[in-house]
Amino acid sequence: MATVAAKAWDLLRLLRHGGPAICNIAVTNSCNAGCDFCNFAKGKVARSDLRWIDADQFDRALEILSRRGIRYLNIFGGEPLLHPRLAEMVTMAVGRNMAPAIITNGWLLPAKLNDLAGAGLRTIYISIDAPEMSRHEANRGLPGLGQRIGQATARMRDLGVTPIAQIAMSKLIRDYRALIPLLRSLGFQALTFSYPQQARLGSSSLAWSETSKLVQFSGRELVSAFDEVNHLRDCFAVNNPRASIRDMKCHLTGKPERFVCYGGYKSFYMDWNFDIWRCDAWRERMCSVWDFLETPLIRDGCTNCIADCYRDSSVMLHFAVSLGDALDQLAEGRLISALQTLFTRSNFVSLGSVLENSRVLSHLAKVG
Repeated sequence: MATVAAKAWDLLRLLRHGGPAICNIAVTNSCNAGCDFCNFAKGKVARSDLRWIDADQFDRALEILSRRGIRYLNIFGGEPLLHPRLAEMVTMAVGRNMAPAIITNGWLLPAKLNDLAGAGLRTIYISIDAPEMSRHEANRGLPGLGQRIGQATARMRDLGVTPIAQIAMSKLIRDYRALIPLLRSLGFQALTFSYPQQARLGSSSLAWSETSKLVQFSGRELVSAFDEVNHLRDCFAVNNPRASIRDMKCHLTGKPERFVCYGGYKSFYMDWNFDIWRCDAWRERMCSVWDFLETPLIRDGCTNCIADCYRDSSVMLHFAVSLGDALDQLAEGRLISALQTLFTRSNFVSLGSVLENSRVLSHLAKVG
């Protein structure tokens, strides 16, 4: 009971400052898959350049992230399960009242799942590239991958772990509805889409390939793909907010976007060198994590890209950020400004996105 009360108080305190923040953490640049659309792919990073985050320093970094209001972690790579001390790092995060999730290709999950669940991991995103497992395995260069994913997801419910399909929007997908039978056969109850970037990422992240034709879309093709994503909602749980999809379409067609990105303010990227970036796409790093407490946060209304892990979360955080702004204005005696900040259409849409996502999470809770 004391823990629940402490968490509730922590949430209220964070809402005063715009809500809890998110950090996407790449724990390695090594990968065992050969994906065509990714420069992390096996063989693309020279062996001498492979890096793993220092687990001995990880808890100290988490303490700093926590003091900056970060409560959610998305742990990825490369392939994060290649890190030999990943379960230890999950334990560290859970111990600091953070909610970690892992994004993996699933090859090593059958061997690692029990340790990760025992460490407190409750959410695992597993990459799926195509409606046909044969095409997915061919792109990954991992024959038999589907069988391994199925072995892992079959055990997750009993372990209290939720599997979510992480799907890269690429030309491997000709028919988005054709994804559903495969996802159901593998035990997924929800999915989230990664939006294809249209330029090389500026940070240390290599999650894009300039030579791959699989992610080379025209604006019209991407708008059509976003429409297909929305059409899936009547038959499968989609985590990407409708409001974010709307903004991505506006971005592609040159129309005004309703929501700005909070990368550098409420969401961040930390790499295997403990460098902090406002997002994967930005060229200049913010700082080392060891200097993060003294580094000014960035809030400049950026809408430069369609990076889902920053744009989607910004939509759902928008109301909390507005609430923090309104409370600041009230503290200064500016009642009218506070009311004007709160009562906007964007805030109602943001709240609707949170409720939309909560229904997905409620469904996942019911099915374990």
